[in-house]
Amino acid sequence: MHKPPKLATKFFLWASGQAQNEDLLGDLQELYEDKLATEGQFKAQLFYWLEVIKLSFSYALRKRKKDRSFSNYYSGQKLNTMIFSYIKISIRNIKKQKLFTALNVFGLALGMSVALLCLAMVSDLKQFDRFHKDSEDIYRITTELNTSGDRNHFASSPPALAELLRTSSQQVTESAVINDHFFPTIKSLGEPIEMHGYYTEPSFLQLFDFKLQRGDANTIENPRSVIITYELAQKLFSTTDVIGKTIETERDGIFEIGGVLAPFPQRTHFKFDLLANISGTDRGNNVGAAGWTNFSSNYFYFKSKASKSELASMIANLGQSGQAFFDLESSEATYHVQAITEINPGPNYSDRIGVIFGYDGLLYFIGVSLMVLIPACFNYINMAIANTLNRTKEIGIRKIIGSPNKFIIRQFLVETILVCIISLLLSTVLFNLIKEEFTSMLVGAEALTFEMTPLVIIMFLGFAILTGLITGVVPALYLARITPIAAINNRSSDKKVSISGFRKGLLVFQFILSLSFMIGIGVVLRQYSHTITYDPGFAKENRVVLPLESNDIAVLQNELQAINGVENISFSSNIPGLPLSKTNYFYSDDLTDSILVREVFISEDFIDRMNLKMVWGESQLSDVQFEQVLVNEKLLSLLNNIKNNPQDSLIRQLANKQVQIVGIVADYNHEPLNERIEPMVMRLDKTAFNYAIVELNGINSEATLANIEAAWNKLQSESQFQPKYLETIVAQSYDFMFTAMKIFGFLALVSITISSLGLLGMVVYSTENRRKEVAIRKILGANAMTLFGTLSSMFLKLWLIALLIALPGAYLFYDHLFVNIYNKFSGGVHFAEVFVSSLLTIIIGLSAIFWQSSRIIRINPAENLRND
Repeated sequence: MHKPPKLATKFFLWASGQAQNEDLLGDLQELYEDKLATEGQFKAQLFYWLEVIKLSFSYALRKRKKDRSFSNYYSGQKLNTMIFSYIKISIRNIKKQKLFTALNVFGLALGMSVALLCLAMVSDLKQFDRFHKDSEDIYRITTELNTSGDRNHFASSPPALAELLRTSSQQVTESAVINDHFFPTIKSLGEPIEMHGYYTEPSFLQLFDFKLQRGDANTIENPRSVIITYELAQKLFSTTDVIGKTIETERDGIFEIGGVLAPFPQRTHFKFDLLANISGTDRGNNVGAAGWTNFSSNYFYFKSKASKSELASMIANLGQSGQAFFDLESSEATYHVQAITEINPGPNYSDRIGVIFGYDGLLYFIGVSLMVLIPACFNYINMAIANTLNRTKEIGIRKIIGSPNKFIIRQFLVETILVCIISLLLSTVLFNLIKEEFTSMLVGAEALTFEMTPLVIIMFLGFAILTGLITGVVPALYLARITPIAAINNRSSDKKVSISGFRKGLLVFQFILSLSFMIGIGVVLRQYSHTITYDPGFAKENRVVLPLESNDIAVLQNELQAINGVENISFSSNIPGLPLSKTNYFYSDDLTDSILVREVFISEDFIDRMNLKMVWGESQLSDVQFEQVLVNEKLLSLLNNIKNNPQDSLIRQLANKQVQIVGIVADYNHEPLNERIEPMVMRLDKTAFNYAIVELNGINSEATLANIEAAWNKLQSESQFQPKYLETIVAQSYDFMFTAMKIFGFLALVSITISSLGLLGMVVYSTENRRKEVAIRKILGANAMTLFGTLSSMFLKLWLIALLIALPGAYLFYDHLFVNIYNKFSGGVHFAEVFVSSLLTIIIGLSAIFWQSSRIIRINPAENLRND
């Protein structure tokens, strides 16, 4: 008797399922023998394959499978009764397996929480700018330039094209030109406030639904009038009743407030503090070559009922009018139409306006979410399969009384979905806890709401169900394929139990993530501690910073100096320990070379009062023939490299005037530790002082502050008394590190929990299938330590592999990248934080291994061998 192709026979057995197939296999064997005798082996095998395929999809086999799959009990069950039964049994099993359920719920909840952030963010982005009336009909023109094969796509467009479209098309019903290159600096209490505004037209508020709370939209027809946001009005005046008041800017002069907007809406890509008239400026020039080629920061939005394709064709034709100007620059310009609802999420165009969440960033966030969620799902699969070893008899009884495979699959899918829904409840709590920290780290997050709208709730629930279906299908199929005899004998498989290379690789990957994040916690914690305790080179104890509004500092100094408990007072344009924004240039004598420097204005006694060290010269500044300045060591080393006055090397050209260097200040950290010590010049200008720094004697500071407030209110009654300790200000400047530490902590918790659950799942899977081996080894005299080594050796090797990969990678990342960004003066990553973090991670992992292994070792060998 000749054997037919094995693969074809296996395929037929798989296709037959539980149907009776012995007679069909016999018929196939006879036909194969006949063909083999008459036409040879090749044709016989081909014939056998064809018959197997035809028979596998035949009605006869389908009928047999159907008859076999239903018993009298299961065939009479209605759908709703079955679903209720699935849920009832699932709840019973969830209650029965409390530890197993708790571990899976917690692991899935951690993995799902990051995914929920992603879903809520996507939901928000899909609602961007839809609150505008007829938002589906609002578009903007974008420009694509091709210069010598180099393509670049801009969100801006030529003003000349906007004017041409307005005048030549009847399909454009409303429109507005915007130029966002408006950055007024408003003089206010303390340092000037840097704002961001739009030059635009009154039609801006007709095209877009930014509601006016006070005033009139047409007020910006006046070039010296502005409309400000509700938030800016509250910030500057603490009220919105500001119509007719003025704001003074450093570069753009004085503007009169003609309107106040209602509270600024979220879910919009627009971001501005005030609106001004574009016609009163040289912005948006729509004449000649400049009107076409000089289109940076110019945007044209319009409303039209025409289709997008019609608009694109029309604008492409109009754009040909300006191509001659681009030809002079060896460029080719093409124009596109983008709906306002397609901006977020959307492509990352150059020269963009407002808040943009691009596709690439969104895809990266989705990738991070999946990287956290997928291991959690795999861990559930491992734990579920390991747990089936305790449920094989249940499966065997179900199959014996006629339960088909699909009913078993449905049962375990329902159970997984219920676990995921329970996890969703916990992950929603985590979502609400972490979204605040997430938004504080995300640029443009103020435009997002993360609200739990009905749509978001439905998305969350659908996500939980989908996660349950995807996660539960593997253990469900695994359980369904167990034969009744094997199930009754408590055997899930007759094959040797092993853990696949894929699962080992996944576990190593999880260990690497856990180690990396734990080392990250140690590094950030040490960096944060270092920044708080680091000596920046200036005194910050017992010093109170008061923002100034009045320039009459002499009177203020005399009043405060007379208060008991005040040691001394100094003045500065900037707070020590915070970033410096004002810059200037030192030039060589021939003006061919220059040095960019940070610029600080200080009072005469600032150096002594702040305990700064002098390397050379005098710390007191005064105005004589030349303006006297102080420089730090960093600047002096650079000045020596450029040409100077041969008669006097201390006379230097600063901007458009000559200054005399009278002293050298030892380098100190006037800026935060994430900034390097830059070249700095200190000048004397009483009109530039923004802060008073008051040193207290530390005795009864509360009473001293009360007396200072009384003097302040007498001299500057219109200004609010806002004292802050310099130590507090410096510490708050490093809040970003504390936020980073919390984020690393959360990611480390997620990663370690997921990897520990994955480890526990594989340990359970491995040890539960080695019960008999352990029993035999104990009978033969093996002690507990030997058995522990046997059961845990593979996992210890995986930990070693993860250590060898994670340690050098984490060290290089945190030392060369992370530390250089957050703290440039810490000396890098040290051995202590790497060792302690790694040790803690290993202890957590070993705890999972020891817990399950010791449980198996303690079982009486007779119980494991009772049925053999």
